[in-house]
Amino acid sequence: MTVDQGGWLSVPDPEPGPRWWQRIRWGYNLALAILSLTLAGPWAAALSSVRDEESLAGAWVMALIPLTVLGFLDNARRAEAAGADPDLWAPKWRAALMRLLLWAAVIGTVLALPITTLVYALTGVKPA
Repeated sequence: MTVDQGGWLSVPDPEPGPRWWQRIRWGYNLALAILSLTLAGPWAAALSSVRDEESLAGAWVMALIPLTVLGFLDNARRAEAAGADPDLWAPKWRAALMRLLLWAAVIGTVLALPITTLVYALTGVKPA
């Protein structure tokens, strides 16, 4: 015996997961950002040195290439940690290390370049 339902059989839509801003682990990221300050200071000093001795554009290129690479590696390590067995610690540590390095690069870049770039753009003053 068959019963006709009178329409297409479809699987109900799955429950939507939490939004991206709800998935952010605020404490984890804040702790890594604070820990990264030990690396961000020397990175900002290196960028400032390049900015002052060479060029502002060179400093931006020097900052954006590592930011791009670290952003890609951070994403890859987070995906690796999410797919790994919950009992494995190595993928979690690698993901945390990449996030720490990414925070250091972001904070160091923010400390060294945007304000100077804005001042140069608004005033037209070029470094000597």
